[in-house]
Amino acid sequence: QGTKELTSITVATTQEYNEKYVQVEGCFDLSYGSLDSFYGGLESQIGAPRPQFLRAVHQEHCDATESDKEFTTGNYGITTTSRTEFAFAFGLDGGAAAARGTSLQDYERMVSEFSKAGEAEAEDETINTKKDFVILCEQQLEKLQQSPNVGASWPSESTSKLQDPTKCRQPRNLESFIKEFKAVNRLLANIKESALLVAELLGARLYTGPMFVKYNTVLRSFTKVEFMVKQFK
Repeated sequence: QGTKELTSITVATTQEYNEKYVQVEGCFDLSYGSLDSFYGGLESQIGAPRPQFLRAVHQEHCDATESDKEFTTGNYGITTTSRTEFAFAFGLDGGAAAARGTSLQDYERMVSEFSKAGEAEAEDETINTKKDFVILCEQQLEKLQQSPNVGASWPSESTSKLQDPTKCRQPRNLESFIKEFKAVNRLLANIKESALLVAELLGARLYTGPMFVKYNTVLRSFTKVEFMVKQFK
C-alpha cells in the first residue's frame, strides 16, 4: 500500500522549488551572460589591460576618487581603503600610516629591488612538483609566524568576526616572497608557460585581501541585476 502511495505522489517542479525559496528575504534572480560574453572575456567588459601593469594598478588604487574612502568587508569586518591595501600588498615597514607618503616611484624602486634580489637568489632545484611548492610555502609561513612584523600597524579583522588573533592576517614585505616567486616560475618554465610577473603577484595579494569586495562588486554590476548595480553605486 505504501509503495502505491509513493508512486502516486507528484514530483515538485523546478518552478515550485523556486517559488518556495524566493519567498526568503534577500533572495534575487541570478543573471547569466550570453556566449558572446563568455568568449569576449573580461576585455569585452572592462577593456584591455594597460601594458605598464604596476602603474595602472597604482593609479586605480592610489589616484582614484575613492582611493581613501573606507569600506568594510562583510566576512571578517576589516575596515580599510584601496590605498592602504595597495601598500599592504608591498608590506611597507611603516604600516598603513606610510601608505599616503609612498609614491609610485617608491613602489617601482621596491619592484626593481625585488627583481634584482630574485636574480641573485640561487634557484632551488628541489622544487619540481606542486607538492614541493606547497611544502616550501608552509615552511616560509612558519618562519614568518615565528618573527611577525609587530612594528607595523594595519587594518585587521574585527574581534567580533574572528576571535583568534593568531589567525588574523599578517603583513609580509615584498622581498619575503622571493623564494616562492622563483619556485612558481620554475614550475611554470617546466611546463613551458610564461613566468609570473611581479605585478601579478601583487594582484593576487590584493584580490585575496579586502579588495575582493570592490573587484567583485564592479564585475557583478555588469549583470544589470538591480541588487548588484545598487551595491556597485
